[in-house]
Amino acid sequence: MFTANQLIQLIDEALSGWNVYVKRIPMLKAAVSVLERINKKKFKAYIVGGTVRDLVLGTDPHDIDIATNMPIDEINKLFKTYELGRSTDYGIVIIKEKGFDFEIVQFRSDGVYIDGRRPETVEIKGSFKDDAERRDFTINAMGIDKDGNIIDYFNGQKDIKNKLLRTVGDPNDRFGEDKLRIMRAARFAAKFGMEIDKDTKKAAIKVSKEITKLSVERIRDELFKSASMGSDKFAKYLRILDDFKVLQVILPEIAALKYKPHTKQHHPESDNVFGHVLRALEVSKTKKPIEQLAILLHDVGKLITQGVGKSSSHHTYYGHAERGIKLVDDISRRLKLANKDREALLFAVGNHMRFHNILGMKPSKVAKMVNDDNWDVLKIVAYADRAVRSRNDGTTDKDYQDIIKRAIEIKDKYGIQKLDKISKMASGERIMKLTGLKPGKEVGVIKKNVMNWIIDNNVNDQEAIDNYIKDLT
Repeated sequence: MFTANQLIQLIDEALSGWNVYVKRIPMLKAAVSVLERINKKKFKAYIVGGTVRDLVLGTDPHDIDIATNMPIDEINKLFKTYELGRSTDYGIVIIKEKGFDFEIVQFRSDGVYIDGRRPETVEIKGSFKDDAERRDFTINAMGIDKDGNIIDYFNGQKDIKNKLLRTVGDPNDRFGEDKLRIMRAARFAAKFGMEIDKDTKKAAIKVSKEITKLSVERIRDELFKSASMGSDKFAKYLRILDDFKVLQVILPEIAALKYKPHTKQHHPESDNVFGHVLRALEVSKTKKPIEQLAILLHDVGKLITQGVGKSSSHHTYYGHAERGIKLVDDISRRLKLANKDREALLFAVGNHMRFHNILGMKPSKVAKMVNDDNWDVLKIVAYADRAVRSRNDGTTDKDYQDIIKRAIEIKDKYGIQKLDKISKMASGERIMKLTGLKPGKEVGVIKKNVMNWIIDNNVNDQEAIDNYIKDLT
C-alpha cells in the first residue's frame, strides 16, 4: 500500500513526464491547450480514439481528435470553427488552434445504421462513457485528459498489452452498424501484430458478404490505407481478409489464385500463386500503395492461363502477363482507380515478364520501357517477383543487377531528350516529303520502325536515315 504522500509523489512524477512529452510535440501541446480552454468553461474534454491508442503504444500522433460535452454553439464562441459538409448534424466541428486543425466531437450515441455506413440520427450525451460505447474497437475507445490521465472503460490498455483486437460490446452489432469495420479490424490486427478475438472473427465472417453494401470508394480507400502500412503488414492484412471471407468478395480474382498451383521446382516459396504473391509482397520494401497493388496483381493473369508442361505436375502459365492486362483493367475500373494509378498497374503487370528478358532485348524496346513514367513501379514488381523464387535456369540476384545496369545505360543514352531528337530526324512531315504519302496510319507505322532502326543501330546520320525511309516504301 502507498501512503498519501507516496501517491502524491507518483502523480507528480507522472504529470511531469506527461508535460515533458506534450512540450516535445507541438500538435499535442495545441490539443492540450484546447482541452484546458474547454475545462475552464466547466465542460469536460478528452483527446480520443486512435491518438490515445498510439500514445499507449509509444507512437507520436499524426492527427488528434477531441470529444467534449460542450455544446456546439459554445464551441463556436470559444474557437474559430468550420464544418465539413453536414458535420454539425452529427455533433462535429473543426477548430483551429495554434496552427493545427482538430475535429471536435460532442459526446454522443448513435441511432440506427440503416445504410451500413452512418447512423440515421445521433443523440448528444453528457458522458464520455456513452460516447466510448459507440466506438468500434476497445483499443480505439479510450480518452486522455489534459493531465495525461487515461479514461478506459473497456480495457483497451489491457488488450493492447495482450495484443488482442476486440470490438466494444457485441461484435455483431458493431459490424452490423458499419461493414467497413470488418476491413478496419484486419488493418489494425495486421498493423499492430494483434490476434483477433474469436467472437470478433466469427462475427466478421458472418457479415462478410454484406461488404457489398459499402461504396466502392470506401473499399478502395481502405485498401490504399492498408497498403501504405508496409509490404509485410499488407500481406498479413490480405491473409486476414481471406480468413474473414472478405477477399473473395472485394477481390475475387486474387482470392481465386489459391487454387492455381505452382511447381515447386520454380516456386519453392509456395505451392500456389496466392502464396507466391503474398511472399513477393513480404520481401518488397515499398510502402507506396500503387506499388503494393502492382505486386499483388502481377500474376493475376495466371487465373486464365493455366496449362500443363511435360508432366502433370509441371504447371505452366504462358502469356499470363499479357492476359493479365484485361483483368487488371477490369479491377481498376471496378475500384474506380484514378487513371494514373490504373496506367501504372497495367504497365507493371503487362511488362513484368519482359523485364526479366531485358539483357536479350533490342535497345529500342528497352528504351521504350525505361522511359515510361511507370518504370519505377515495374522495377519494384520485378524485384519482388524474382526475389522470392529460385529459378532452375540459373538466374541470380546478379542477373537482376545486370538488368538494372543495362536499363540505366540505355536510359542515359536514349532518354526523353534524345528520343525527341530522334523523333524529329524521322518526323511525319519528313516521311511524307520523302515518300509522297498522305497523312495517315502508314506514316505512323513507318515513323515507329525508323525510330527503332535508329536506336538499334546507333545511327546519327540524317542522309542514312532518309535513305532508310525511302527503302521502306
